[in-house]
Amino acid sequence: MPETENTTPTTVQESEAQQVKDLLVKRTQIIPAMNLGTETTPDWAVCGRGWRKFSESPNAQTESVKYINMESETTDTTSYSPKYGFECDLMASERTIKEIYSIAKGRKTGSDCVRPFLVIDKFDPVKSENEEGGKKYVAWYEKLAVAVSSIDGDKKMTVSGDLNGQGDTVKGVATISNDGKISFTPDAAE
Repeated sequence: MPETENTTPTTVQESEAQQVKDLLVKRTQIIPAMNLGTETTPDWAVCGRGWRKFSESPNAQTESVKYINMESETTDTTSYSPKYGFECDLMASERTIKEIYSIAKGRKTGSDCVRPFLVIDKFDPVKSENEEGGKKYVAWYEKLAVAVSSIDGDKKMTVSGDLNGQGDTVKGVATISNDGKISFTPDAAE
C-alpha cells in the first residue's frame, strides 16, 4: 500500500499526544493512606473506595518587603499551613472513612483527632536492587488533624471537611508489597 501524505503528520501527532499523556500525572497515581495502627506497628489503609476528594492546599505563607531603593516589593515564602480538603461517601465497610466518622461523632479534639497519613507518589518509583519486598515509591509522611465540617446527604450520606497539617512533612520511601501492605521508611537525615 503506498504511503500517503497524512501518514507522517498523524504519526507525529499521535507521538506528541502520547508524550503529553506520559507527562501528566493521573489522580490514581497519588495514593493517600491513613495509619490505623500505632507508630511502632503501623497499619496503613489506603483512602480509596468511597473517597471522592482528597485535595491538597499547601497554603504557602509569604512575607513582603520593599526597601527605600526599590520600586517593587520582594515576596518570600516563609512557611506553610497545609491542609487537605476531603469528601467521602459514608461507607461503613471502609476503615479510613469509619475512623473519620468516629472522630466526628465522638467530638474528639486536640491530639485525639490527629492521625498519621502517607501520600504516596506512585508516578515516582524508587529504583532498588531488590524488588522482592515490593515496589517502592517516593512518599510524604505527615500528621493531620481531622476536622469534619459536614455529615450530610439526601439519599446517601457523605462526610466532608479538612485534614489540617500538624508540623513538618517527612519525605521517604513507601514500599507496597505484593499483597498490598504498605510500609514507610523516612529518608536518612542529611
